[in-house]
Amino acid sequence: MKNLFICLTPLQALIAQALIRQNSHYPADLLMICYAESDNAKFRHYYHQTAKLCDFAQFVRVPRNAWAREISLFSLSKNLQKQYHTIFAASIDNPNVQFPLSHLNFVQLETFDDGTANLYPNSILYRNQNYGKKAKIIRQLQGIRYQTEDLRQLSAQHHTLYPNQNNISPKTKTLNLWDNVAEKPVSGSQNGQNVQKIVLGQPLFDNPQQNIDVFKQILKISQAAHYFPHPREDYPIPAQYIDTPLIFEDYLLQQIQNHPQTQYQIHHIASTAALNVVNFPRVQIVAHRPKLPLFHNPNFQYLYDLMEKMNITTQTIECP
Repeated sequence: MKNLFICLTPLQALIAQALIRQNSHYPADLLMICYAESDNAKFRHYYHQTAKLCDFAQFVRVPRNAWAREISLFSLSKNLQKQYHTIFAASIDNPNVQFPLSHLNFVQLETFDDGTANLYPNSILYRNQNYGKKAKIIRQLQGIRYQTEDLRQLSAQHHTLYPNQNNISPKTKTLNLWDNVAEKPVSGSQNGQNVQKIVLGQPLFDNPQQNIDVFKQILKISQAAHYFPHPREDYPIPAQYIDTPLIFEDYLLQQIQNHPQTQYQIHHIASTAALNVVNFPRVQIVAHRPKLPLFHNPNFQYLYDLMEKMNITTQTIECP
């Protein structure tokens, strides 16, 4: 029997690649689901990279129209096998995951991280959604039998990038993305390792100038030369941009492999990507908390408390 991997983001596809290699005794199928507004070269890159490891791969583009989305669910499982050994999924709150799980037979379900939403006890991954009468009828017609809580309980094992943290399932197993990245041999002494500092961009304010001012301050304080922009940024930051088709986690893995004498210091404000790489070898994470009201609301407070538990250094910074 085969395993099936259901992915909705490039990061999920990267995690799936590691799990496929770990479970190579089972052939793998891939169902990659992409919302129309997220369909871009980076998304397609991770689909093709993951598909190379699979016997069968299907890319499904979810339409923008709400009714078209409901109808498109029926196409998700028609090209898949009817029986799988293990189905791996992350976005268990999403109907594009709940539908195939409701229509396929499988021996067991295993889950994996969907970013830091797994660590927030109030996130949508910890509770069922409240459906109105109309939505309940539609789900019944679609044959969706599972809700989020059902799948949490059904998960035989949860693969996580965040060891020693509470997650959607108590049955966690640490996932090291770098296990399959063979570092190049080190030539000479490592005593004088280089340190490369990278700032992770993030559009946190509606006003572009506020974003520019805050990240200029972080670049100044950290003395970082490199800046990794967020995909949604549409404003210029005066820094040396890292231009790559890779998501940050994958980019950093390749840098670690190719530069074995370099240590990496990652500076950010509230980036999920930074938390995802906290356990990478030769990587130090530094969080910056601007002295602004936004960063004292409950969501940010929880995030900074979480980073403290993960032994991430947090620096409070003055903003212009």
